[in-house]
Amino acid sequence: MQQHEIAQSIATKVRAARARAGFSRKRLGQLASVSERYLNDLEKGDANVSVGILGRIATALDVELPSILPGFGEQTSAIVKHKPLADIISRMTMAEQQAAVQLLCQIVGDRCHHQHGIALLGLRGAGKSTIGRLFAERHGLPFRSVTREVEARAGMSLADLFNLGGSEAYRALEMEVVNELAAAKDKMVIETAGGIAGNSGALDVVLGSFKTIWLKASPEEHLSRVARQGDTRPMRGNPKALDQLKLLLVQRESEYARAESALDTTGKTPEQCVSELERIAGAI
Repeated sequence: MQQHEIAQSIATKVRAARARAGFSRKRLGQLASVSERYLNDLEKGDANVSVGILGRIATALDVELPSILPGFGEQTSAIVKHKPLADIISRMTMAEQQAAVQLLCQIVGDRCHHQHGIALLGLRGAGKSTIGRLFAERHGLPFRSVTREVEARAGMSLADLFNLGGSEAYRALEMEVVNELAAAKDKMVIETAGGIAGNSGALDVVLGSFKTIWLKASPEEHLSRVARQGDTRPMRGNPKALDQLKLLLVQRESEYARAESALDTTGKTPEQCVSELERIAGAI
């Protein structure tokens, strides 16, 4: 997504949110401590976008910041065929959507569980991409990366998304993506992001919709694999990289451990891991 497309998307969403709130530009400006002139430019797609200002505007409009960023909510109508339900979902906060998932699962029962293949959890360097792709190819299943899906929906790189909307924007789109994958009819293999451990709503959807396997490895192996992928940033000029990774593993372990099964990939070839994954996953 180009810069002008991002600006136009934000402009459209701010106009729509202001209309729903019933505010004039002047009134919104007063509530958000933003000049009416800036709002006019913003709603035309001509303003220099500032996350800080957008945050104040979102607060004044009583909406979440991600809801006025590009990509958020644009797939809901395509997924939810019943328009009244789609309209309700579009007005719900993220916390309300997360609670609604649990209620809907009570209504549809087994259709909420294990209908969509397998999902791989774990930190970067555990082997999710390599093992997931090999497993998917062997079984003729599509392989989907949640991270890549978020980038595609946002129309920008993860770095740009975090710069524009922070972790809140990423997690909102991550939630949309996992909901869409969980609603898909076809079985698949999905690779979740390591940070899904910090997005309880998205993790709950994955745990309730897929057969989940936690791919784990020793901290040393994690760093070695990341370096072999050509990314030396975690280690460059950081003598405490290994200690920091160990701490991160400890912090996320309880969430990863919610998966049904675990597979230690330390010292194993991808082929060995796929064979073990087949044994663990069983019929899918």
